[in-house]
This record gives sequence, C-alpha cells and structure tokens, in this order.
Amino acid sequence: MKYALFAAVCALGVPLVAWAAWASAKWRGHLVSALLVSAALGDLASINFLSMETYRGPDRGFEVTLTDLLALGLAVALAARFPTRLRWWPTGSTLLWLLFAVAAASVAWAPVPMYGGFALFKLARAYVVFWVVANAVHTGTPTLAAWRGLALMAGLVAVVAMKQKYLDGIYRVPGPFDHSNTIPLYANLVMPVLFVWSVADRGLSRAEAALGTLAALGLMAAVIATFSRAGTALAALGLLAALVLVNRGRPTLRVRAVSALVVIGALAGGVMAADSLLARARSAPESSEEARHEFNEAADLMLRDHPLGIGLNNFSHVLTVEDRYRDHITVMANEEQAGVAHHIYRLTAAELGYPGLLLFVAMLAQFAWVALSAGWRRRRTPDGRALLALGIGMLTLHAAGLLEWGFRITPVTYQFAIVAGLAAGLAGRLRPTSNGAIRPVAGRMATAQPIHRQAEINVSQIRTDSYRNRP
Repeated sequence: MKYALFAAVCALGVPLVAWAAWASAKWRGHLVSALLVSAALGDLASINFLSMETYRGPDRGFEVTLTDLLALGLAVALAARFPTRLRWWPTGSTLLWLLFAVAAASVAWAPVPMYGGFALFKLARAYVVFWVVANAVHTGTPTLAAWRGLALMAGLVAVVAMKQKYLDGIYRVPGPFDHSNTIPLYANLVMPVLFVWSVADRGLSRAEAALGTLAALGLMAAVIATFSRAGTALAALGLLAALVLVNRGRPTLRVRAVSALVVIGALAGGVMAADSLLARARSAPESSEEARHEFNEAADLMLRDHPLGIGLNNFSHVLTVEDRYRDHITVMANEEQAGVAHHIYRLTAAELGYPGLLLFVAMLAQFAWVALSAGWRRRRTPDGRALLALGIGMLTLHAAGLLEWGFRITPVTYQFAIVAGLAAGLAGRLRPTSNGAIRPVAGRMATAQPIHRQAEINVSQIRTDSYRNRP
C-alpha cells in the first residue's frame, strides 16, 4: 500500500509542484517554505527501499522523503522558468562533488558496498536540496519565504518537544526525530538566523516578528528539554551571538526592547533549568563517556590501517565483524551490532580516509567562510546580518561534531544543505554589479535599505528585480 501511495505522489505530486512553482512566484515561495518545513518531519514523511533496520550505521536503506519530492519539483520549475539566470554550479559545488567522488570510490573497496550505496544516494539527494535553495534565493524568491519556512519548522519542533516533556513526561525529548541528540544539531543550525530575521528585519510586521522570535526561542527550549549539555551550551552561545549581531550599530527601539526581554527570559529560564541540567551532568553514566572513547579509538585504528578509509557507511559493520577493532570494546561488548563513532571527523576519516577528511573539512570551512565573509562585508544590510547568523549556526554544528556523528542523520544533513543553499544564494545576490552597485534583494524583507545604497542601484537592475516578482 505504501509503495502504491508513493508512486501516486511521485506521478501526480511532483508534476503539480513543478507546475505551481513555474506558474506563480507566490506559489514558488510557498513551496520553498514547505521544503524547509518538510526536513523536520523525518520518518513521518519518508519511505525506505531495501530497508535494513538492524544495521547501526547512519544510513539503512534507499530512503526517499517528502523533502526530495518537493526539491525535485522545484528544480524542474526553476530550470524551466529561469534557464539563463540559474547558477548551474552554485558556490561550494566543486568541493561537494569532489567529496562525493571520494565517497563513491570508497564504496568500491567497502566490505558491504550496498551500505555505501545507501549513503551515496542520500548525498546526491541532499545536493539537489542545496541546489534548489541556492537557486530559489538567487533567482529572486523573497527571503520572506525562507523566514516563513524556518518559523513554521521551529514552531513544529518546539510544540512537539513541549508536548513530549509536559504531557507525555519524557525525560529527554526526541521531538519529531528518532533520538534526543538530533534536536540540538538540527535546531542550533538555524536558530540564530531565525532570531536575527525576526528581531531585526523591518520588512516583517510586528505580529510576524513576534511569532518568529517566539519560534526561535521555542527551538532554544526544545534544545534544553533534551538535557544535552553540549547542545544547550552551543544554543546559548548561538543566541548570545545573535543578540550581539542585532544590537550592533544603531538598533531600533523594537530591537532593544526584544533583546532586553530575551535576556531577562533567558536568565530566568536558566535559573529554573539549572537544577535539572546540573542533575543531568551529575547523573550522566561514566559508561557513556567510556563507550564514546572506545568507539573513537576504533576509528583511529581503522584510519591507521586504511589511509583511504574502510568505505562509506561501513564503520558499524567493520567494528562488528573485525576482532582487531572490537577487542578493546568493553562497555558495548555485549551488543550484537556495533554503533558509530561519536565524532563526525573521526568517523569521516575512518570511512573515507585522509582525502575524504580533508575534503569534508574544506567543504565545511568554505560554506562558513562564504557566510561570514560576505555577511561581514554587508553587515549593515538585512542579508548581511542573515549571512552572519547562518555562519554562526554552521559553527555550532561543526563544534558539536567533535562530540556527535549526527551530521549524517538525514534531517540534519538536509538542514545543513538548506543553510548552505541560503548562504550561497544570499552571498551571490550581494555581489557588486559591473558598475560597482550592490544588487538589491527581492521581496518584502529587503525593503529597508539605506537611502544612500538605494541610490546606487541602476535602472536595469531595478527592472530585473521587478520581473523576478512576476508569476
């Protein structure tokens, strides 16, 4: 039954999405918003072919999600609507495809190539999501659509998390995901930009700004409800950086008032949650830290023995069947299937070797640099602040990677693809034109530009942006 439903959605839904996005700029914006929300649905909106649920690696089948179907329809629409204006090779594509090539090569010598195929399939799908978001922004989809999608997503995650905590009595809430540790990685990546957009952007109404701010703070509450120590610390740092960002220069009265309320609320919430967080820190079993250390040690051994890696998505299998790597495992020795190294960089090195690790780190660094450098150059504009906030979110994810492998979980991978696409698209729209003028951003949220910058926009660019907002 589920396969018949999936076939019907593909046959009818994807063409309908493509037609609606091609025919109407308004619907294109709504579908971009839906794309951003859909990544939070996880297993609730996905189907898995050749599923191997007993495997403990990050990818356990050829998965297709609602996000993939929306991205496919939007990709077709963008290619048909703007064939000459697309960036067919968005910023970051070279490193992404080089990393994909190394990952694909590693599958050739992997003990179980099919496990690697699961992950390769996801990497290809994630690139489509990145490409669509980058080009939707680049071709003029209003940033309001991205804000709306992030606000709805944040509201969904926060409501589910609060229900689980206060109605279901769950100690460490997982939200809409499989595990509680996913929420901090997923939420911290976008919480700063949602907060900055909602508080500081004068293109939003007061009601929209209030709802967006509450949604961003709801993400913060969801992270705290997971009792993840590192996740909570990174969330606090992300919120602090976002507060500094919106208060730079000459903030409006609204920005100052909201910032003061947030600081007061954060302090009050911190005092209320302090006992629980301290109890969590004291009660955390030592065996958890020991298991983390043992798995990381196994990853180091694999890299030492296999400089080119043991194969994408094969860490769990190799650790399970190879005595050389399993002999020192004591905490999780009784488990039939071994887990995954809780360190995304060590896990990547073990599976893809030194070339894969180098490309992975370079790819992460490039997107962070694109967001932070372009944002700093235009830090007094709405898009400049958004880019800086996107960079802050990326840095929280990369720091969390020292303790978690969750980057490889599908919702987090897609969330990073979305953030990278927003950064690439916004940075491209901020580039100077041939006469040195700054290209304006289409959509409601870019209306509040300083008068002296508006005067620099040439007539041809204004006509182009007017065309972008037509159906």
